[in-house]
Amino acid sequence: MSPQFYRVSPSDFSEKCQRNYWLWLLMLICALQFGFVVEAQQDSLESPFLQWEFRASYLDDDGSFRSRDGRITGSISGDLSLKNSESGVSLLAEGGSGMLLLGESYSKLKDHLPQRELTVSCWVSQDEILEWGGLLGFLQDNGDYEKGWVLGSTKGQACLAIASKGADDGNGKLTYLSGGDPLQPGRWYHIAGSYDGERMAVYVDGKLVAESNDQSGDILYPDRAPFVIGAYRDDNEFHPHVGALQDFRLWKTALTAEQIAILHRNKPACASADPPRPPLKFTVAPWLQWAEEDGITVSCETSMDCQVVVEYGLNSELGKAARSSASGRMHHVKLSSLEKGTPHFYKVTAIRKGKGEEVLESPILTFQTKTDADQAFGFMVVGDTQNNPQVTAAVTDLAWGHRPNFVIHCGDLVGTGSNKREWVHEFFAGASRLLQRVPIYPSLGNHEQNAQLYYDYFTLPDPEYYYDFEWGNTHFVVIDTNKPIRPDSDQVRWLEKTLARSSSDWKVVYHHHPAWTSDENDYGNTWKGSSTQGVTAIQKHLVPIYEKHGVDVVFNGHIHVYERTWPIRNGKTVGPGEGVVYITGGGGGGHLEGFAPNRTWFSNNKRVDHHFLIVNVNGKQMEISAYDIDGRLFDRIILD
Repeated sequence: MSPQFYRVSPSDFSEKCQRNYWLWLLMLICALQFGFVVEAQQDSLESPFLQWEFRASYLDDDGSFRSRDGRITGSISGDLSLKNSESGVSLLAEGGSGMLLLGESYSKLKDHLPQRELTVSCWVSQDEILEWGGLLGFLQDNGDYEKGWVLGSTKGQACLAIASKGADDGNGKLTYLSGGDPLQPGRWYHIAGSYDGERMAVYVDGKLVAESNDQSGDILYPDRAPFVIGAYRDDNEFHPHVGALQDFRLWKTALTAEQIAILHRNKPACASADPPRPPLKFTVAPWLQWAEEDGITVSCETSMDCQVVVEYGLNSELGKAARSSASGRMHHVKLSSLEKGTPHFYKVTAIRKGKGEEVLESPILTFQTKTDADQAFGFMVVGDTQNNPQVTAAVTDLAWGHRPNFVIHCGDLVGTGSNKREWVHEFFAGASRLLQRVPIYPSLGNHEQNAQLYYDYFTLPDPEYYYDFEWGNTHFVVIDTNKPIRPDSDQVRWLEKTLARSSSDWKVVYHHHPAWTSDENDYGNTWKGSSTQGVTAIQKHLVPIYEKHGVDVVFNGHIHVYERTWPIRNGKTVGPGEGVVYITGGGGGGHLEGFAPNRTWFSNNKRVDHHFLIVNVNGKQMEISAYDIDGRLFDRIILD
C-alpha cells in the first residue's frame, strides 16, 4: 500500500502551532508547579534529631560509628559490616551477634531520646523472619517490667512497641503494634513508626498499616537499657537482625502520614536495587535423627531457600546421593537401604540458584545405623540444656568422647521454645559436634512450650509428643508429661498398651517431669513445710504402670540436679532388680537447683552440678554412669 500525503495550508499550520504552543506552555507550568510542591513538601520536613547513614566516612578504625551530625557515637560488634551493592553501600547484618550499641544509661542518653512524641524510620531488608526483631530502640521487657520503645518486627510484620506514663500499671506496660504483610526476603522496605502522645502508628513503604490509642502521655523509660540499632535487645533477650540496614532517622516529634510518604519516596541510592544478602550458610549445621536398621534422617537448616543433596557411602568416597524434596530452608532427608549396625560417611551440600549459583558444603561426617538385638551399645542421657550453650557444648563434647550410639534428651532443650535464636545459637550450636555424628531422640519439656519450632526441627512418629523405638535389646518409650496425666488420656492408654506388648530385655521410659525428687522447692518449700516429692499425677497414674509392666529405669529432667533413687515398688524401696530406678538428669546447662534439708525415703545418690549420663547395655547387663562437667565419674550403678 503506497503512502498517502495531505496538503496543509499555511493558515492551518499556523493555527495548529499556536494550539500546541499553549498546550506545551500549560504542561510546563504544571510540571514546574508540581516540582515546587514537592520541594516545598521536602522543605516542610524538619531535619531528624538523629540520623545514621551507613557509609565508611562515619566508621572509625576502632569500630565506633558516628551519627551523621556526630551527636552520638556507638560501637559496632559481631557480624555487622559495611557492604557495597549495585547502587550503594549499606550495613549488612548476618544475624549472629551483631548490633550497633549507642549507650545503656537513660540519664546519659536522656537528651538524645524523645520524651513525648517520636518518629523513627529506616530502610531495611529482612532475610529471616524472627518472632521478635529489633531495628532501633531503648527497651526493657522482662516479665511484667515493660518500659521504653522499639521499632522492629514481630513474626515478619513491621512493629512499633511503646510504653507510656498514661498506661503505666506500676511496672510499665508495652503495646506491641504490628501490621501489614510479612516482609519478604531479598527486597528493601521503608519502615516507620510514630507516636504523638495519644496515637501510635506503623507505616510500611509510606502506607499506614496499623494504629492504636492504647498509650498516652510521655514515654515511660527504664533507668537502663541498650540503645541499639540492628537488634531487639534487653536484659534477657537478644535477637539480632538478619539483612541490610540504611538511613535510620529519629525525630522528637510525630510526623504526619503525608510526611512519612515523602520519606518513602526519597529513598536512598542503595534502595534502588536489590539489597545485599548474607552469604549462604548453615543456620543449623547437619544433625541426625531417627536412625533405623537400614536408614537414618539427615537434617539441616540453611539461611536461604535452596536444595540440599546428601552424599553418603561406606567410606569417604561416598558414592550415593539423596536430595531434599523441595527448595526451602528446613531440610530433612531420609537415607534408606543402608547396612544394619554399620558405620557410614556422609556430606551435605546446599545449592542456591539465582543470580549466580551459590554452593555450601559440610565436611565429611559419620553415622552408624541401629545395631542387632544381640550387640552391645551405649547412649547418652541429658536434660535441661536450656540457655547455656557453653555447658551444653562441654557435656556433649565429653559425651562424644565415649562414642555413644545415640542421645536421649529429657526435655527443656531450650529456655523458650518459640524463640528461634535459642534453638539456633544455644541448643544446636552447643551440641552440634555430637549431633552431626549421632542421632537424637528428644522429649518435650515445659520450656519447649509445645512450640511449632520443636516439631519443625524434629521428625518423629505421629503424634510426635509420644513415641517409642527399640535399639538392640532395649525398648525406649517417650511421653510428654506436660500433657494431662489421666488414665483415660490417649497418651496414658498408649503407654500401657506399648509396655504390655514389649518383649525386650530392658524397658526404659523417659519424660521431663519427675515421679520422685528430693528437690527443695518445686513441689513444696521444704525449708518451710512439706513437699509432694514429685508430680502427684505421675506417682498416681504412671508409676503403677511402670511397676506392672517391668520398667527397669525411668529418666527425667526438670530439676537441675542429679539424683538416683533406690529401686522402688509399691511406695517402698526394694532390692536390686525388684523395682524401678528413677534418675533425674537435669544438668545439661540450666541454672542449678538444690535439695531439701532432710533426706527423702527413696534417694540413693545425689549431686548439684552440671552433668551427663552414659548408659552401656550388654545383653542382660546395663551400666549407668554419671559424669560431671569436667568428665569425672561421680556415680555408677549396674543393673542385671
